[in-house]
Amino acid sequence: MSYIGVIMGELLVSKKGIGYLIMYGSQVFNLNLVMTGIILLAIISAIIYYLILLLEKKLIKKVD
Repeated sequence: MSYIGVIMGELLVSKKGIGYLIMYGSQVFNLNLVMTGIILLAIISAIIYYLILLLEKKLIKKVD
């Protein structure tokens, strides 16, 4: 979720990044750019979530 927060911050003040691409695409009515940014954001967020989930399982297994 923190990664999505960073992207939301980019929407407001950044000059590069995924958030900027989403905002720029919406300003120039380029739906392909907007959807690509959103899908990319979803994929990266899912990967990070599952990596943290695996790390959490390994750490909990070591503690038990």
